[in-house]
Amino acid sequence: MSSIPEFSSFGKLFKSSAPVELTEAETEYAINVVKHIFDSHVVFQYNCTNTIPEQLLENVTVIVDASEAEEFSELASKPLRSLPYDSPGQAFVAFEKPEGVPAVGKFLNMLRFIVKEVDPSTGEAEEDGVEDEYQLEDLEVVAADYMMKVGVSNFRNAWESMGPDFERVDEYGLGPRESLAEAVSAVINLLGMQPCEGTEVVSSNSRSHSCLLSGIYIGNVKVLVRLQFGIDGPKEVAMKLAVRSEDESVSDAIHEIVASG
Repeated sequence: MSSIPEFSSFGKLFKSSAPVELTEAETEYAINVVKHIFDSHVVFQYNCTNTIPEQLLENVTVIVDASEAEEFSELASKPLRSLPYDSPGQAFVAFEKPEGVPAVGKFLNMLRFIVKEVDPSTGEAEEDGVEDEYQLEDLEVVAADYMMKVGVSNFRNAWESMGPDFERVDEYGLGPRESLAEAVSAVINLLGMQPCEGTEVVSSNSRSHSCLLSGIYIGNVKVLVRLQFGIDGPKEVAMKLAVRSEDESVSDAIHEIVASG
């Protein structure tokens, strides 16, 4: 990323997401996106493949509607000059966001390009092309995009050595859930943290469960989480969340993520 001039001022990359598919399988164009997370920027890398031999795409741009992502403002768009058949390329769109804040939102994506017919016998493209658009799936930036899964070898030692200075504890009602296991999995996925010591596994028919999580939050802040779950008759799940981190605002942020999740 740092080799692309438009993005070289964004500083150190915190993390890159796994690719998110924005098209169905077996469609004309195969597009996925990787979210690159920086302290105060997010860059979407759209990996594009043209699966139609008789077409050449030029000036391939992703038009992003961020009206449902209010804390993000578009800074730069880097189109893909040419996308021949079966030769992948990348287009980029960069956004600014508040520094160190786990800003979330939904982004609507439209592929816009010039399509030129290709003669299969010669491989030559026609001079003139036609402007076209292709609707892509929506993309979300979620709280877990700001967390790296990093385990600890001994959770109790890590918890004790972190100390209680920036500990935050609160209780939450998670509402009716199919099972305790489903509730545990949902919270782990929401936070994007690494389960420790096998505590992500919930034995069947359990009425209570404890789960230990570890991670590094944006800004390279170590975070440890202790979750205690309980379930009552009508499948209502309650959860106690204890967070320890190296930064008070990060401990608060973890609680805000759960409260709004």
